[in-house]
Amino acid sequence: MTKPKLPPATDWRARDITDWNVSTFSQFIIDRTQEIYGVPYAPGGGGSKSQRWLREKGMLKQAQGTYGNAVLRAFIEICWREYRTNKPEQFPYPTFAFMISYQDRYFSQAQSDVARAKRSSGAAEIAEVDTEKLAEWF
Repeated sequence: MTKPKLPPATDWRARDITDWNVSTFSQFIIDRTQEIYGVPYAPGGGGSKSQRWLREKGMLKQAQGTYGNAVLRAFIEICWREYRTNKPEQFPYPTFAFMISYQDRYFSQAQSDVARAKRSSGAAEIAEVDTEKLAEWF
């Protein structure tokens, strides 16, 4: 039996969140930064562009291993929602390095949001099963 073929790693819209990897998260950040802020994404920090991308991908991999995909995505979305800048010409969007360094307080909110969503979806599944059992009983 063969495994179903997954969409490309960079196709975050077609992939289930459980199948996301660092490439998927990178493309998610690139695409959503363009959509939200209207500018192309580039990682922040010092060094060459390739060094900055490598550093950011390493941070993504570490955060993915520590928090999991759902929490990491929720964290990034919260950071975008809460980002404010006094220098929009210089810092029009938060980079992932900025999120990890200065917005890490939002990880706990992301964790509780994901846990709440899991509990509510679990309750909905239980209610659906109970309704089916009740219908069979009648």
